Amino acid sequence: MLRRIEFRGVPYVDREKEEKFLLHKLYNEEPTGLLFIYGPKSSGKTTFIEYIVEEKLKKEQRFYVNYVNFRRYAIVNYDSFLNIYFKPITEDTKGMLAKIKDTLKVVVSGLKGEVSIPEKGISYMVSFDLYKALQEKNVDPFDLMYDVMERLREKGKIPVLIIDEVQELRDIYMNGEVRQRYLLTEFFKFLVGLTKETHLAHVIICTSSSIFIDEIYNHSNLAKTSEFYLFDHLNRETTRQWLLEEKFREKEVELIWEYLGGCPFDLQRLLSSRRAYGEEFDLKEYLVGQAEEARGKIKLFAIDELDEEEDGKFTSILKEMVKKGYVENRKDKLFNCVVKKAVNRDILFLLAHKDKVVFNSQIMRKGAELYLKNSL
Repeated sequence: MLRRIEFRGVPYVDREKEEKFLLHKLYNEEPTGLLFIYGPKSSGKTTFIEYIVEEKLKKEQRFYVNYVNFRRYAIVNYDSFLNIYFKPITEDTKGMLAKIKDTLKVVVSGLKGEVSIPEKGISYMVSFDLYKALQEKNVDPFDLMYDVMERLREKGKIPVLIIDEVQELRDIYMNGEVRQRYLLTEFFKFLVGLTKETHLAHVIICTSSSIFIDEIYNHSNLAKTSEFYLFDHLNRETTRQWLLEEKFREKEVELIWEYLGGCPFDLQRLLSSRRAYGEEFDLKEYLVGQAEEARGKIKLFAIDELDEEEDGKFTSILKEMVKKGYVENRKDKLFNCVVKKAVNRDILFLLAHKDKVVFNSQIMRKGAELYLKNSL
């Protein structure tokens, strides 16, 4: 029987395997490294994580959960990063103190202060002197966060830091110093220290950027301190059960799988359209329209971003992928250049742990079929 749960008014469909994996690590294992959860765009990673946070972890008194999705913020410099995690206790913010979960006394760089943790939100409320020292870069934010994790452990709490789309911190400097430091590099050093070195906190990093994961998996020392978990689209049987429960016939289910596969976003959009049009809804017409939309996206990508040589390589890659469903990664400069561009436009997806390139979704594969057909 397919497990279906209403989460924020939307059906949350059977992620039992992924849930068991993650909760087992949090409930039964000590932190020993970073856990990267990655997968194609629109596979449901963020919904899954937010479900786990709200419906599981926050109901457990032993956990302190800090979840941030960097895609929801305009992070243009170091100060904007700082303002996500820290807020000063001032006359304007004192009203928030009524909903404080914990207040911790800390000492960082010789400066004493207090850090209050609200029941909701991700920001630490810090005494004004401490906040000013952070702004003036007299206190390292990661030293402060490390001290907070230690104090929480002393109180019997298990910190769980969940960071979504951390690649948004790329190319941001911790400026104001003689030697410039990349914010993301320092952040990762801090996170490794929390897990592999001191086992103070669980750290889960989610991303839909397979290029970012490939860089870490194949070209970074972080791979030695990390575990990688692929959060893929729904499998065929789960998709079939879901669609049958939605009163589609077997032949219709097969047709939907051919065009949309198990992409949760595409399936939800299909169901929404069917509800909107009622008896006038034409399944085949809808699916062909989605494939045409994907073809248009591929065509626009080729026109906008590829020169003649790259376009030829792109066409040959698509031909192989339509035939096999994937293409093996290659040490070829032109191949890698084209793949990287297509991945950045959510047409292709890198499976770093298998050294393969696949389509970001089944509808992109159908779009590629139409693109190649129209190119003849």
